[in-house]
Amino acid sequence: MPKVKVSDIKIREERFREDYGQIEELAVSIQKYKLLHPIIVEKGDDGNIYLIAGERRLKAHQLLGLEEIEVKFLSDLTDLERREIEIEENLRRKNFTWAEEVKAKAEVDRIKREMYGSAIQGHGGGWGLKETAASLGDSIGTVSRDIRLAKAIEEFPELLKEKTKEAAWRKYQRLRERKVVKELSKKVRVSAEDCELVKGDAVEMMKKLEAESVDLVLTDPPFAIALDKGFKTADFWAGKIYDDEVQSTLNTIDLVVKECYRVLKENRHLYIFFDIRHYGYLLKMLKDAGFNVDETPCVWYKSGSPGVRANEFSYAKNYELFFLAMKGRRPLNKQGQPNVFEEPKVAPHRKVHPTEKPTPLLRRLIEQSTQPGELVIDPFAGSGSTLVAALECNRKAWGCEIDDDYYGQALLKIRGAK
Repeated sequence: MPKVKVSDIKIREERFREDYGQIEELAVSIQKYKLLHPIIVEKGDDGNIYLIAGERRLKAHQLLGLEEIEVKFLSDLTDLERREIEIEENLRRKNFTWAEEVKAKAEVDRIKREMYGSAIQGHGGGWGLKETAASLGDSIGTVSRDIRLAKAIEEFPELLKEKTKEAAWRKYQRLRERKVVKELSKKVRVSAEDCELVKGDAVEMMKKLEAESVDLVLTDPPFAIALDKGFKTADFWAGKIYDDEVQSTLNTIDLVVKECYRVLKENRHLYIFFDIRHYGYLLKMLKDAGFNVDETPCVWYKSGSPGVRANEFSYAKNYELFFLAMKGRRPLNKQGQPNVFEEPKVAPHRKVHPTEKPTPLLRRLIEQSTQPGELVIDPFAGSGSTLVAALECNRKAWGCEIDDDYYGQALLKIRGAK
């Protein structure tokens, strides 16, 4: 096998490989076992010797301070043939990063089609995925997916942050779905007819909804202040008395949670507010219904509020909790967000309902878990804030409220939002 001086070998600027990996490890191997495969070179028209394939081995020789390296000369190559040899030789060595690997397979497929013409289905001849897969020793499915992933990197450069090809493929599918939904959502316009508020018992009203027809449930059930003590509570702010008998309240909420699971589509979310003292009750309800639940609840921090229920032995309470539960799995639209949401309370003179949530908070949750045009429901609508927030986010809305006064005030609020 002929040898040439390492210093005589020129490297053209355009090379496929970007990450050369651990050159030190290869140098140690060459020092111990010698060079097992020569590098591939050619003599250019200018008389210089140019590298075609084997740059890692060349760099390892340079690192070791070796003066000569074994080579294999090729001649009369076109630019496409040089590129083909470089990529296929590196693929056989199997030391690419996953990103380089899929790009290399896509490049091999492109070069072969350019050299031999693309195969036309039903007509025979030319080069197609079948031939690319055979030349690489891979299945057609694997090569097809890798080529798609190579193209996806151009569209979504953030895929390069993924550590494995499998993780990148999963992320690509999510990104592609979001892009399609986003493009479709631009054509969606929610009108007044896309919002419905019904009066009646939540359990009975929800039974009228079709199974797997809802994209998000966002609600705040009427939990008693002290379920475990079983006493009635007076809401002096609204001048109402709530029937918060323990078992009745639990049964109602349990049935509604089961209905929520039934009406939600697969891979959809549910947000449900609760008092910390009801954590165990609600967590069990959600899991028994079939939901996947993040057991660490989210927090609504009521900024600008002095808090409530403070005394000489405890701090004022200035937050509310809510669970994020899922039917199946659906990524949040904006990932990496903290689970603490800072929003001020609704001003007392603007409140319709004593436990009314601010629409900016509800909008944040809706925008995290749905796309425009999807359906958001609240089986305990109260003031109608969830429905208003859904309309403001260009989502469809459905709600239910049993109380006559709140139902009427919620209708006025929704009409005002429209």
